[in-house]
Amino acid sequence: MVIGQALSHQARVRILAILAEGERCGCELAGMLGLDPSVISRHLALLADAGLIVSRREGQRLLWRLAHSKVPLILRCLARLTCERGKNDVVASHPQRI
Repeated sequence: MVIGQALSHQARVRILAILAEGERCGCELAGMLGLDPSVISRHLALLADAGLIVSRREGQRLLWRLAHSKVPLILRCLARLTCERGKNDVVASHPQRI
């Protein structure tokens, strides 16, 4: 999966933001996001496939963390672009949108 596709879902972006604060297990993420553990598991797998997160096993628990220290910077840049896009979106303001 391409990084852009991995970042295209709000839940995955939120997972990355939580993991930027430190390592978590999937069960913690499910509780924090109010999502079913199976849904969290799929999101984690997609993020791992994109190379954004990695896991390690600690007993029965699978703990997840960011794969790179630059991921929080990427998230901040995307947030800034999203905010700027709302102000300067040429496509959205054009009467004959494609």
